[in-house]
Amino acid sequence: MEPTSLEQTLWHDPVIKKALELSPDEVYARGYAAWQQRDYDRALVDFSWMVMTQPWSWRAHISLAGVLMMQKEYVLAMNYYGYALMLDACHPEPVYQIAVCLKAMGEFSEARVALQTALTMSYEDPSYSTVRANAEQMLSQLLA
Repeated sequence: MEPTSLEQTLWHDPVIKKALELSPDEVYARGYAAWQQRDYDRALVDFSWMVMTQPWSWRAHISLAGVLMMQKEYVLAMNYYGYALMLDACHPEPVYQIAVCLKAMGEFSEARVALQTALTMSYEDPSYSTVRANAEQMLSQLLA
């Protein structure tokens, strides 16, 4: 099957060609640098590109969700944390971050449930100890 004229036009468009040549690691580094400088609009562009070009990347979804959180787009952030959780169902970080979003939205009961889930998940692997400590601290605050 031969490409249509639209497909030929698309793949020869200079913007599309340039976007396809970008290195995901370079885009991530640029997005992370923008994040650190609190340039969340720039980080949003880079992390969105990562999700579009690497839909199976846990890091891409976590990064995009994080920048959406910083922009107070909690519902959208929770969606991308959910996608990250689907990509790695054992990692407690997305569940913890969903709890942070829920707390920011005033959904304290749901945040507690998410924190308890993140805590349970965090015992599966010693490398999750930071998530566990953060979840324990937030849960203590919510229960106080």
